[in-house]
Amino acid sequence: MALFRRASREAEPAAAEPAAPHPVTAFWAWWADEGHRIDPHGLSPATDELTRLVRAIHPDLTWHFGAGSEAEHRLTVSAGGAAEVRPSAERWFRAAPAPDATWEFSPSQQADPAALTNALEIGGHRLELAATTFRIEVAADEFRVHIGVHHPAFAELPENVQGQVTFLVLDWLLGEDAVERWLGRIEPLPVAPVGSARESGDAVRAAVASIASQRDPDAWVLGQWQDDEGMPGLAIYRNGLRWLDHPTLDRHQSVTAHYVAQPNGLPADSGALDLLRELESQLEAALGSRGILIGHESHRGLRTFHAYTDGEDQNADAELAAWASGRGVTVEAAPDPAWSRVRHLTG
Repeated sequence: MALFRRASREAEPAAAEPAAPHPVTAFWAWWADEGHRIDPHGLSPATDELTRLVRAIHPDLTWHFGAGSEAEHRLTVSAGGAAEVRPSAERWFRAAPAPDATWEFSPSQQADPAALTNALEIGGHRLELAATTFRIEVAADEFRVHIGVHHPAFAELPENVQGQVTFLVLDWLLGEDAVERWLGRIEPLPVAPVGSARESGDAVRAAVASIASQRDPDAWVLGQWQDDEGMPGLAIYRNGLRWLDHPTLDRHQSVTAHYVAQPNGLPADSGALDLLRELESQLEAALGSRGILIGHESHRGLRTFHAYTDGEDQNADAELAAWASGRGVTVEAAPDPAWSRVRHLTG
């Protein structure tokens, strides 16, 4: 009798291994199973696992526990002010469960003005933070507040430690995101401001609140300039918008189109302008909810549109390229989490 044997399993195609979950998904799965029971008052194997999972999202993220504003505890996962890391913190936060009586979550250091009533041990010195004073310069047209920070101990501290204290104080006073969104020049002051230039932390917060109340992130303004040869340029842009308003839109999309120009390089007539307006409407439709148009510049027969999309949106580049191919325009994309390529417009 003939014997028949089942084909060897080694000859069968290997089954595909399941894809590893996204690090953000892995974090919140662990939190739901175990992490929510963590003791926020000391180190443990659970805090080691918390560190490992946060670093898997991005190696430069940090975390800390603190008192919540509504819940008993807050877990903060912070980028430490680094724009290139902030989208990772934001994606972690957007996937978080709803806060409950025990835990709430934050993607950045929140303000804690009460911290300025405490002492800070740094650089071998003890600083009573209540002695901190400030110099304030408001730049209303830029929606920025320029700040100088002084502490009497600065006279004995090296410059790098003065800088560390300056940013720590401002983060506690305003919160990490507000420092990035509203402050312009920041500098430690070895010499104390005098007279009316000497301000309190309350005055800093009031100046920032005033600037914030004046900003309309959807307002568009007109800007003009001339190049080195005297050729004019025009820009229309949202000067009040900040990258922190859309922290996951970290990929710059530069869309360039030719137009019929007059001798000075600006659009020749209403017909040229109508075509550019139509192109702008089509671009905004192509972006949809996956991106935002910041503004455009017209110079020497070229209009450049500046837009931002999510760097983890794998289809955004391809869809914009497909949209552009039949319209005679070019698209160049590059990572730009701090929106540095439009800082000349947005400030």
